[in-house]
Amino acid sequence: MLSSLKKIASNISSGDPKKKTIYHRTKKIRDALDRYIMKHSFIQDQAIFDPSILPWTRLLQNNWTLIREEALNIRAEDIPSLGEISPDHGRIAADRRWKSFFLEGYGYKREENRQRAPMTSSLIDQIPDVCTASFSVIEPGGHIPRHRGMTKGMLNCHLSLKTPQDRDNCWIQLEEGSHLHKLPWKEGDILLFDDTYNHEVWNNTNEERYILFVQVMRPCRPPASWLLKTFFFGVRHSRFVQDIRRNLDKRNA
Repeated sequence: MLSSLKKIASNISSGDPKKKTIYHRTKKIRDALDRYIMKHSFIQDQAIFDPSILPWTRLLQNNWTLIREEALNIRAEDIPSLGEISPDHGRIAADRRWKSFFLEGYGYKREENRQRAPMTSSLIDQIPDVCTASFSVIEPGGHIPRHRGMTKGMLNCHLSLKTPQDRDNCWIQLEEGSHLHKLPWKEGDILLFDDTYNHEVWNNTNEERYILFVQVMRPCRPPASWLLKTFFFGVRHSRFVQDIRRNLDKRNA
């Protein structure tokens, strides 16, 4: 399995001019990889988790008002849409009302953004095995279509910072078997979930939704933990990530 993952990492970072997404490169062996990860995972296979299973989530909750203040000082119109800076996100980022203010991604820190959110950045630096961290904004009417993440090797954390007053019309839906979890965000609360379960997001209100989005590696025993580090090394050097870096550099210039 480790040799297979090294091959994937090599392919991802090869700079193929066809610019296939990481998802498509790993699709054929993703299920086998996920089974291997779950065999060594410290936590079970389910869609939604109690945030307390990751102790650092308490650090974010204890400081959520400070994080919110920094986030709201960055106007939504000053934040690029995810589709603008990451074309490889394709159809799920076609709605330009989904915006991302990156603080960190696969080991690359966006210093110009971190200077605008120093407290948040210092808190993120205390979180182990961070893959990405950003302020994620969905503007009024925004919609993220049904999709799933690329591997069970990551968990998603949403710290809700600003939610529309009409909470019933701004929510995320996760599919767990035949059960649909319809979850509105609540300011100051954390939603921790496995994004390989299909999910979809709506903001059918006239207000913006702000969250702090943190993606971390799933806690696993070796050798699965080593496998994940190899995989993320490949992602870090992939065209997928490098294109985002270049587009952010151009925008900031």
